[in-house]
Amino acid sequence: MKFNISFNAFVFLLIFGLFSSCETQKDVENGFRVSGKIEGGSGKITLQRYEGNSVMISNAELGEDGSYSFEVPDALKSAYLLMNDVYMYPFTYSGSEKNITINAVAKNPVKGAYTVEGSEGSKVLQTYFEKYNSQSITKKDFEQMVASPDHPYMQTFMTSRCLQYGLTTDAIHKKALENLKAAHPSSKLIPFYAMTMKRAKDKFRSPSQQTSGGGLKVGDEAPNISLPNPAGEIMKLSDLRGKVVLVDFWASWCGPCRRYGNPKLVKLYNKYDKEKFAIMNVALERGSNNKKWESAIEKDGLVWPYQVVDTKREFSPLYGASRIPRIYLIDKDGKLAAINPQSPDLEKTIEELMKA
Repeated sequence: MKFNISFNAFVFLLIFGLFSSCETQKDVENGFRVSGKIEGGSGKITLQRYEGNSVMISNAELGEDGSYSFEVPDALKSAYLLMNDVYMYPFTYSGSEKNITINAVAKNPVKGAYTVEGSEGSKVLQTYFEKYNSQSITKKDFEQMVASPDHPYMQTFMTSRCLQYGLTTDAIHKKALENLKAAHPSSKLIPFYAMTMKRAKDKFRSPSQQTSGGGLKVGDEAPNISLPNPAGEIMKLSDLRGKVVLVDFWASWCGPCRRYGNPKLVKLYNKYDKEKFAIMNVALERGSNNKKWESAIEKDGLVWPYQVVDTKREFSPLYGASRIPRIYLIDKDGKLAAINPQSPDLEKTIEELMKA
């Protein structure tokens, strides 16, 4: 009898264990779960929703093995971003996905390299995003991307964030926006994207007609920025009068600022005469803790002294810096000379202003 009891108990526990091991996690109500591992990763991982600007959803510490998991009930259909350090892993939620798995290797030399399961739109996005980070994406890729109405969240993430605005790309932006409007007319990205496209038309005009999006136009007196540096000392743009000044709005959490913008600034700073040219970095940090900002300055080699922080967003609205990175050139007399010029026009304009 004892044997039978023990045997029956064993069988019961075995069956119970099998059923328990087969039990799956419950679906997130009206939303999704995103989980996986960032191999070799450490520190915080954040989940953000992309609406032109990034909206913070949640953050957590990576596990010892690099694991993470987020649940998003009542989720909005949109593109989303996982951020660890300066590394970004975008994906999309179209309303049907339940469990999305994203795995990556921290500090992978191939930028944008990660794997995604559980979301077809995210897989397509990953392919394009990796091409973008390897600088192998072409205009034809973007045209093919928006030719189909499928995956509108993927399309608008790539076009609004990664495709330059200009006369030759205007039709691609319009098509991407049309696809999003047809699929999700209440998307919060729509008004932001439409506004950005409208502002971008400034670049099609002559320099004297350009506006900043914040009410400023080329030729206006540049608002005098007065903000603290890492030591708490107030630094003023007006103190640089007599020099050509590049004002750069950025943030330690902004991946494109760190990967593309800051290396460009370092090259410019090393290239030009310090008696005639200066850079002022305006960091749009979140909260009152400046450690990440100060660390980013050191890691990125931003050695010039005019590093200031605008936690209260006092000056970015005045300049129309709703998206970062964004730069402005100020002439020797303190007037706005160019709004977000890109290479090689940026270098050409700096040199012309220095000769004036």
